[in-house]
Amino acid sequence: MKKALPAIAVLVCAAILLNSCAVSSNTVTAQNPKVENSNDGSKSCFVQFNDGTVKQYSSLKLVTGVLTTPHLLADNNIVLNAKDIMAYQDNHYYAVSSKIITSNKKSQVAVDALPGFAIKILSGKLNVYSRKYYNGGNTVEEFFLQQGNDGFIIAYSKDVLKSMLKEDNKALEFFNGKTKVTPWSKKILAAVEIYNNGQMITKN
Repeated sequence: MKKALPAIAVLVCAAILLNSCAVSSNTVTAQNPKVENSNDGSKSCFVQFNDGTVKQYSSLKLVTGVLTTPHLLADNNIVLNAKDIMAYQDNHYYAVSSKIITSNKKSQVAVDALPGFAIKILSGKLNVYSRKYYNGGNTVEEFFLQQGNDGFIIAYSKDVLKSMLKEDNKALEFFNGKTKVTPWSKKILAAVEIYNNGQMITKN
């Protein structure tokens, strides 16, 4: 019996370690789930569902209306609801759900994408996403930034963008410069384009 006790102790310790690793892995996945990347330059349509599965469609259309809950219509007859979707690409945009972007603002606007979804408007080393939300009676545009296709998608702020541009003096100097660009969003996009200039830049 005495000989069996050390063996049992080793097994218990191993089980505890394996369990803690599994919990840690699940936590990272929940914070930054693996999202299917858009095929920049391609107009293929696909939907990534909350469970991570990806399904291709021949067509994907955003449906909105006064008495209609915004949804996607796939292949002209399949209704797909926003609550079931993590990301999708239609013939115009690649869009990601509010589930995987960091923002405290809620959006019920469905203009270019499903409510709460942000569309990719610039691609490169640094990606830029845009989302629209109501601010009282007005519609406001909110930006998100992502380094590479696997980075976190985080809400824009001057400090966040400066931190992301620090590797490129030209881009950082332009953003920090006194040159007035209106609207303010154009200066953000221009700075990101300078940063991305070392590789092909694509709109959405």
